[in-house]
Amino acid sequence: MSATVRPPVALLTEDDAREILSRPLRKLCSDHGPTRVAKALGGIDEKTVRNARDERSTLCLDTAANLLALDPHALDGFLGHFGRRSVPDDAICDTDALPAMTGAVHKLVVASASSSDGGATLTRAELLDAKPDIRIAFDALGALLNRIDRFERGVAA
Repeated sequence: MSATVRPPVALLTEDDAREILSRPLRKLCSDHGPTRVAKALGGIDEKTVRNARDERSTLCLDTAANLLALDPHALDGFLGHFGRRSVPDDAICDTDALPAMTGAVHKLVVASASSSDGGATLTRAELLDAKPDIRIAFDALGALLNRIDRFERGVAA
């Protein structure tokens, strides 16, 4: 017995792809002009850029992917259609907030103990030593707050 394989979301059509790619192209062309965009995409024909911008044609996959060099969010429409998103390689996962906060709090508690160099008062050296841990916790909390904001706006997070 064979099972039918069905994708969990509607597949993209060529019209969908044209519409999604036209958004970053409109912005790039508005900011820099189609000639400069075409050159930045490896010297493709300016007419190719204008046609894709105006949804008259579809960019080749390699050219569409190269849009990321000009706009890091150029392919977000494609990924969003499938409930995905891209993040920088060095992004910190928002689920790391609790360990990050715990690490920062621990470092501050130790630094503000009566037996520490400054006693209950945090010294310059103690603060500078704690800064990387505090920064990681701050960034992780910021990612959580951004996620909460997206939930509140009704955007999948």
